[in-house]
Amino acid sequence: MAGILSSALNASANPRKRIEVTQTTFDCLNKKTALILFAVAEAVLGEGFLIKAPRFTETVDDYLNYQRPAQREQFLFALLIAEVTFGLTIGGTFQHFSHLSLADRRKILEKLRSSSQSLRRNIYAAFVNVAASTYYASDLTWPDLGYAGVSVDHPEILNQPPPVPWRPDDPRPIEE
Repeated sequence: MAGILSSALNASANPRKRIEVTQTTFDCLNKKTALILFAVAEAVLGEGFLIKAPRFTETVDDYLNYQRPAQREQFLFALLIAEVTFGLTIGGTFQHFSHLSLADRRKILEKLRSSSQSLRRNIYAAFVNVAASTYYASDLTWPDLGYAGVSVDHPEILNQPPPVPWRPDDPRPIEE
């Protein structure tokens, strides 16, 4: 039954084409789910998020390779549900999610966040967690966070006397 519904949603999905989504082959995503993912990430992170995370879609596709098949399928199914149904069921419009304005997509996400239904809140959490964790995994975002990088790549980070930059008020030594 889920396979039939997933196939129907995939056939019904008509995400807005975006020039920012240039990759044509993915391991887990397809072109439709990649475009929907972009629309979701833009709603979570804001316009221009690709400046700091230029390989966002490819990174999510790679992350999905390491998920259990059931979790991967559920995430992709949630993207299709968002695209096909959220405009009407949550936003009150006949437009697909990716075709809505950024402000309207954010309103839908806010309604998911504050929903009384746990499924909607879980979809919201999945979208935000995937978007934010992928975005902040990009080393281009690290200076904005005050993160100097992974200590394995930058051993000089560990060779500083306390306080260290990420714990300025903590005099405890760093465990080695």
